Amino acid sequence: MRFLITGGAGFLGSELTTSLSKSKKNEIYVFDSYAHGYPKTLPQQEAVKDLMVGNIKDFSAISRAVERSEPDVVIHLAAHITRPESVGEFRSCAEVNYVGTANLLEACLRERYKPKKIIFASSEAVRNPTSHYGISKLAAERLLESICPLAEIGLGILRFSEIYGISKSHTSQSLINFLVDRMVVGQSIAVFDVKRRKDCLHISDAVKACKAAIRSSNPLFKVDIGSGEGIVTQDLIEKLKNLLDFEGQFKYLEHSGVRVFDSVADTAAAEEVLGFKCAADFDKELQAVVAGRRKDLTKWGT
Repeated sequence: MRFLITGGAGFLGSELTTSLSKSKKNEIYVFDSYAHGYPKTLPQQEAVKDLMVGNIKDFSAISRAVERSEPDVVIHLAAHITRPESVGEFRSCAEVNYVGTANLLEACLRERYKPKKIIFASSEAVRNPTSHYGISKLAAERLLESICPLAEIGLGILRFSEIYGISKSHTSQSLINFLVDRMVVGQSIAVFDVKRRKDCLHISDAVKACKAAIRSSNPLFKVDIGSGEGIVTQDLIEKLKNLLDFEGQFKYLEHSGVRVFDSVADTAAAEEVLGFKCAADFDKELQAVVAGRRKDLTKWGT
């Protein structure tokens, strides 16, 4: 099977690329801007046919990538992600998340290169879309839902909970990775709305969900991907402070302009449609993130 993975060198993409490349039956084409640097390693297996550099905002670049790969399945992970409290970069966010999706979709509509399926990495942020990130992701969902059935392209929308863990790419906007990195180096931290409940999805489960979506014969589905269990942000912070013996300054903030909601995945549809259920042990993986990031940041002298 031939895959085009946009954002294939990113936090989730590098792990998914590695996993898919283990099968000799797969041909994988990675499209990434590398705007956040290069991952530690990407697989050298024969299955990885090309690592293409380009920005999804550039129609010509993504069009060439589709033409080069002639994919059976497109896995669209490329995204502009910002922290929920951010009010900047909304134009760039829209250009990548919505216009970039429109560029990819138009490139896929040419009959010769039309894929059988597009898998779109959406977000739990679309359920209460108050941030520009959530708004742009929801708009991209609706665009794909309106066009793919007409073009007879299968569509799978995965609304990921916030993904955490250790990846070949160090770029992560997840709350857990954000907190761990700053606690390891002893930086002061400010966090908004610490009483909210948040579903945390380990990266290994996110990879499994993508692979379940690839296998699915359902021509159109939209499912939450998460553990179905939320942790209160303040409780998460206390867990990490104990694991890291953090003694730095910590501020809990509230602001009327920052609207952050409880966000816990409804796992029923993913279990029914994809046969998918999270398997990662949260406490065990949290300790692994702490150990891994402590090792890396100490090695780099950050």
